[in-house]
Amino acid sequence: MSMENKVFLNTDAISVSNFYLDDNTNKDKLSLEILPQVEDDLDMDEKISILFLMVNDYAQDFSQVYDLLQNHKEHKSYILTEFISKYPINWENKLLEAISVINNRKIIKKLGILFEDLNMLYLPTNRSCSRYLNLTAKCLYLLCEAMTQDKIELLLQYVRSDIIKYNDNLGDTDFLELHMLYWMQENYISIHLDGKVQLKNLLKHLKTFDELELICEDLKKHECRQNVLDIPCSSANRVQSEPFSMRQGINMSNIEEEEIKTLNKGLCIIISQMYFAGQKFETRFGTMADCLKLSETFKGIGFTVEVFSNLKKDEILKKLENIPKEFGIDYDCIFVCILSHGCKGGIISSDEEEVSIEIIEHKFCCMQLKDVVKILVIQACQGKVTGQVNDNLAIDGFTNYITPNILAYKNFCIFMSTMQGFVSVRHKKEGSWFIQELCNIIQNGNKMKFSDVITRTIRSVTEKRGKLDEVESVGQMPEVKSYRLLRDFYMPEYKIRNNKDKIL
Repeated sequence: MSMENKVFLNTDAISVSNFYLDDNTNKDKLSLEILPQVEDDLDMDEKISILFLMVNDYAQDFSQVYDLLQNHKEHKSYILTEFISKYPINWENKLLEAISVINNRKIIKKLGILFEDLNMLYLPTNRSCSRYLNLTAKCLYLLCEAMTQDKIELLLQYVRSDIIKYNDNLGDTDFLELHMLYWMQENYISIHLDGKVQLKNLLKHLKTFDELELICEDLKKHECRQNVLDIPCSSANRVQSEPFSMRQGINMSNIEEEEIKTLNKGLCIIISQMYFAGQKFETRFGTMADCLKLSETFKGIGFTVEVFSNLKKDEILKKLENIPKEFGIDYDCIFVCILSHGCKGGIISSDEEEVSIEIIEHKFCCMQLKDVVKILVIQACQGKVTGQVNDNLAIDGFTNYITPNILAYKNFCIFMSTMQGFVSVRHKKEGSWFIQELCNIIQNGNKMKFSDVITRTIRSVTEKRGKLDEVESVGQMPEVKSYRLLRDFYMPEYKIRNNKDKIL
């Protein structure tokens, strides 16, 4: 790389006012020789986004972009340089607008351009206009940016349930734009060269997400409503509910008001099991909806939230055992929420091993946390059923330990989604009855005692009815397996917060 190019990339920003007299002027600022330097200032997320914005034939170019990504992983190649060498027409204008849209100001400054001028020229956050890029692709990119990782995972889960033979090579990538290119190759959605757009299959899932209404409305404007391919998918009957009258409430606490504890600092650890190694247990569609709801709820009450997915048996036990070391002990309360298939007295790990609730309790209850309120929430079957499904309802179907001090087991509660011997109901899109109702009650409560949260959750879930297999009126009743809390406590007030929890 020449010293001349290095100096060029570090030129102080100048006004672009006279820079765009015609399209050829961009060639003075961008050249094939400096493209590797541009790529060095981009992370892989940004490179995939730029390729998504610059693609010409959205029905055909998935394989091209995927192969470029794999070649980069194997040979550290420059993927933008290779792509542009194959599609050189007007690349300078497209690339500069794409860099503007992804908001990489570092590169813009090195190119000697004022971002404010590019902002006026390209309106990078405006979903209604584009100079050189496909407007629908720009709108889809802005959609990707607006979604949290939890929502991206949930959207991918929804689409995978529609596309029966989903590309296995995409199982280890979370680049949503790359998945979208694949959807276009499969005609699940489409951006045609003649301008026709079909987004119906995507929009039907996006409407379930909050805070995306404006983007969805803009995407609807792009959709061509003639000659579209409507991919059939499995029936999506919602769980039907019917009223149920409780004859008597459940009173779990007679603690005096002054003895009730107020929480100032909390931790919520979510272990979400969706995929399993063998064939015995099916994929737990719906767990991402529960995971997202739990994350939003506990973030909303001020807890620190940590999310882990698809852990093996030894990983689950190690994670619980290492809570004091990994997350600290300076908490008033720690919730551990485990979402998985289950068996009587236990849950199932991702390597299809049974993990007894008893050993989970012993790993969670340690002397370092003896004065911390410890709540174990388990969404799993407690019978010998192994995950048979019908429509959108499904069921969530030993180690030596040393007990050094019985005081380690105080301030502890286990709240189960169902009674021993019974199954738990989970909607394959909306999540489980138990987790969704628990979160709704926490969010809608105002200075509610935890014992009241338990009582209301039990009552609410017990009132639900749904059809599962040939049973027309399925019911469920959560239970408290252990209750060794020395004092009741108030759940903090729920407030809407910005949630960007990372799923590991």
